Amino acid sequence: MEKNYNENRDNRLPQWQFLEYREIEKDFVYGKFSIAPLKKGEAQFFFSTLRKSLYNAIECASFTHAKFIDSTHELRNIVGVQESISEILFHFNQIKLKSNLDGLQGPLYAIIDLQGPRNVTALDIQLPPGISILDTSQKIATVTEPVRFFVELMIETNSSDSLQTRREMEFPPEDGYAIDAVFTPIRNVSSSIHLYDFENENGTDQREMLVLEIFTDGRVGPYEALVKASKKVLSLFLCFLSVEQDYETNQKINKINPVIFSSDIPLDSSEGEDF
Repeated sequence: MEKNYNENRDNRLPQWQFLEYREIEKDFVYGKFSIAPLKKGEAQFFFSTLRKSLYNAIECASFTHAKFIDSTHELRNIVGVQESISEILFHFNQIKLKSNLDGLQGPLYAIIDLQGPRNVTALDIQLPPGISILDTSQKIATVTEPVRFFVELMIETNSSDSLQTRREMEFPPEDGYAIDAVFTPIRNVSSSIHLYDFENENGTDQREMLVLEIFTDGRVGPYEALVKASKKVLSLFLCFLSVEQDYETNQKINKINPVIFSSDIPLDSSEGEDF
């Protein structure tokens, strides 16, 4: 159902509407939005800026590293397990995590510890508080013999300072294996721009309407993704405004209280020389 969240605002200012929401599958969610009225060229600016922010600025958690016990050789087999290590790592890569731990810097850990024979799914993962799995039915491995299946899993977000360093490291098999984590929850972003006649106090002119379609993998909904991306863009522009305000304040202070250099103050404090 079309819903306008800005009904009481001045209609000369840009307003957005939530036009459509569909959960196609657990990991495929669709949202459609419109923003109007916009002046000529503003719709493309909005889309280009928001699109980059949607793909790069939304924080999500993923499995980034797995350590097995009783593995034999690198990326081959674990005793009593049907799948190879590379297949199991791919299955971990496909598991989508939901997190309410914004700004997480240090890694968290989850484990799987069970006895075969049995099928292992995402439901068998023991997770830390604040982390949940979108689809717990996802397959991980098939344990075919009465052996212990133990995996230690590292969880990180794309805000982690040490993430890039760990991604570039090569681990020996006894230290585990890196998982090619996918952090962006955005599957696709598309737009269309529509022209329409807009009445104002000076008559009628043409304005633009931006229609934005966002597809996510379910870890974050389309609306939540749009809000987070918008806040990120806004925070970046506010940084520049803050710098400008500081500059103007300093200019006013300098006019009232000009800086007086004294021969008692060294130019280079490390050398301690006067001028």
